[in-house]
Amino acid sequence: MSGSLAAARTALQTIKNSPQALDAADGISLLSLKHSLLLSYLQSLVLVAARRVLGDSLTERTPPAQPFGARDRGPRGACPGDLVDAMIEDRIVLEKVDVLESKMRYQIEKLVRIADGPASAPAAADDPLAFKPNPMALMGDEDAHDAPAKSRTTFRNDGHALKDDDAIYRPPRLAPVPYVEKSKNKSRATRAPIPSALATLAADPAQPFLESTSGLGGAPALASGRAQYLKRLQDFEEDNFTRIIQKKSDARRRQRDEEDLALGGDLGGAGARGGRRRAGGLEDEFGEVLRSVGRVTARDGQGQGDGYEELRQRGKKRDVLERSRASGGRRHRDASDDEPIDAPRMKKRSRFEQETKVAKKRLSKR
Repeated sequence: MSGSLAAARTALQTIKNSPQALDAADGISLLSLKHSLLLSYLQSLVLVAARRVLGDSLTERTPPAQPFGARDRGPRGACPGDLVDAMIEDRIVLEKVDVLESKMRYQIEKLVRIADGPASAPAAADDPLAFKPNPMALMGDEDAHDAPAKSRTTFRNDGHALKDDDAIYRPPRLAPVPYVEKSKNKSRATRAPIPSALATLAADPAQPFLESTSGLGGAPALASGRAQYLKRLQDFEEDNFTRIIQKKSDARRRQRDEEDLALGGDLGGAGARGGRRRAGGLEDEFGEVLRSVGRVTARDGQGQGDGYEELRQRGKKRDVLERSRASGGRRHRDASDDEPIDAPRMKKRSRFEQETKVAKKRLSKR
């Protein structure tokens, strides 16, 4: 303790004897600011603790009129509230200084190493690792022997230097490069998706085959969250003998998803409402049949039904009247096909033309 006090008195005496060390016309350094703020913070903390022991209130304060960033801002008062405000300001400035110090850490460490090094170390005249051109390296061998080189340097095949005087390897001085760690989300996004076969195999290793002889899924298709949700919903309804009330849209979606699961789909690509569905569901299995339900035929202009309705009609034996109508229609089409393309066709008369013809006949009879 006595040694620390003696060292502090010696440092204070040195500062008093050299006033130029306290010249802060251009500002103070970052490290000096950090130490001054830390000392001020500790002093304010001790004074606040003493005021609290005496029972003083911490709400009394006399803040200065100028803002914190003003150069001509006066000092704070001596009230306990002023000490608390000073501690808050010191803490904020310390946090800002910590950020600046982390950005200038490399420069600070470099200056500290230079200051801690031997003061009498001569600077190399032809140091190839210095960041500046060396004109002496352009001279010939004869001039190189005459040049005042205090320390000669040899090079290896990889370009690194090895001094002959002490035989100590010194790597080249390179600028610091920050290490940027790769994001985990980016690696997950670029990762290939797991095949559905492997996902189903992990869910049920006892059944490695996905399809049976019928062509449908043999293993339970519970690889997606939607399929698991439907399974839990079905188990709950069967255990409690009740039906869960849902909206019409949710009920239709549930029915569609259950049909897809029954046909071997895994609902892996069925996202939100209106999203694109993955192949393997009801619509993909019977898409052609379902799309042909509402199609219209050119013969009668009515809906044909499903895709097998035409085959059913052809398989039935029709009566004589329907066969005669069909044969008459074919003969009419064949006769129209035999006519030349450029043959003139009779234009159908309008109602006005017909009435005009009837009127002319009546007048001719009179």
